[in-house]
Amino acid sequence: MEMPPPSDPTPPQDRVIAHALTEDIVEWRIPPGSWIREREIAQRFGVSHAPVREAFRHVAHIGLIQVVPWRGAHVIEIDRHAVNEVFELWKATFGVVCRLAATKMTDAECAELMARLEGYRELVHRTKNTFEHLASSNRVGAYIARRCGGQLAIDVLNRIALFARWQHHVVSSEHFSLEGGIRSADLYEVLCRHIVEREPDDADRAARDLLAHLQLRFAEPLEQYLAGRSTQPPRRAQKE
Repeated sequence: MEMPPPSDPTPPQDRVIAHALTEDIVEWRIPPGSWIREREIAQRFGVSHAPVREAFRHVAHIGLIQVVPWRGAHVIEIDRHAVNEVFELWKATFGVVCRLAATKMTDAECAELMARLEGYRELVHRTKNTFEHLASSNRVGAYIARRCGGQLAIDVLNRIALFARWQHHVVSSEHFSLEGGIRSADLYEVLCRHIVEREPDDADRAARDLLAHLQLRFAEPLEQYLAGRSTQPPRRAQKE
């Protein structure tokens, strides 16, 4: 499950560190393929090595790092197979969430959904920044998920969305497209209307179509990223 930010006034140190590391990795402040050292993280947070080791275990459980004895933690790399896995799981899970939402949401919630969709559409016409598009569309998706009545589906979707946000950083400004953003907003409107009309089968298909469109747009920047990475020297680990 995606780790929520600590809400307790005095949360355990390992959870605080794990949440910070997760955000640093997802936002590429710690890039893919990097090594993270226990000693450096302990110094950063002013703690002993014990809570850092526990934090590494939490982040490894999410799947963002691999802990290597005497080396520290290695941030996973982006590759075609992993990207395809994320998209296929995302399509399937979001389809289930939207199917459930079409049978569960109230009229008032449907009205709120369409209002949020309109805000997303206005943003898409205002900027071609794909990161802003993704953040806004994810907020609409999160609203749908919170009202689908399926906690297990929500938990799975949250974890997949974390990886989707992480891998989206292969996209650079040269790939921003107003037309692509508008097309995504159009597909999202089709999806939301199926939910509002209480059409679960159609909502499921529309959710998959929406993410298939995103997957198609993602292909070119992914190939450019992988080609650029292949020309870089490999990062070498050093002992702690």
